[in-house]
Amino acid sequence: MKKQIISQSSYKVSKWSGGETTEVFLYPPEGRYALNEFDFRVSTAKVELAESTFSSLPGYKRIIMSLDNPLELHHRGKEGLRKVKLAPYQTDYFSGDDETKSFGKCTDFNLIYSPKFGGEMKTKQSDEVIKLKKQVTYVLYALKNVEITFYQETETICLEAGTSLVLEDIKEETQALIHSTTKNNAPVLIEISIR
Repeated sequence: MKKQIISQSSYKVSKWSGGETTEVFLYPPEGRYALNEFDFRVSTAKVELAESTFSSLPGYKRIIMSLDNPLELHHRGKEGLRKVKLAPYQTDYFSGDDETKSFGKCTDFNLIYSPKFGGEMKTKQSDEVIKLKKQVTYVLYALKNVEITFYQETETICLEAGTSLVLEDIKEETQALIHSTTKNNAPVLIEISIR
């Protein structure tokens, strides 16, 4: 299994119409997001306007969640208008072909991926287990300081809040335990999987 820790200082920050976006991970590394030449992208963005229009990403699928405040989304696509209200850490799956507007200021977290892949994004709390499958790429984004212990390798990796761990080339199924000293029941990590 190949493991790569990505620090916050390595993330690429740029502006978008509604605020600021931070690219956590882009695959392939030589891909070009601005030209829609990539397989998948993990990012977080600060939505600084009460109402904003999302960038058009035709030919891609998207998953989004808010990390702090409620978020309302209006998607206009082939099936008409779909409205969704998200509480923090709830996810919404939608098409990059949709005309999407957001209502509410928040910090969001995103996965954008080509339809030739399957993507998932979910949160984990302290002392939960991640089941790592073969031929799947994982991006683990720490919301709090966490320790990740890999069962079969008896290895523990410590991640500071805002840091990511990318897992690739998984040869056999294994498990990893997430642990944090956070005392409440809030999520401590986001698990993104691409297969």
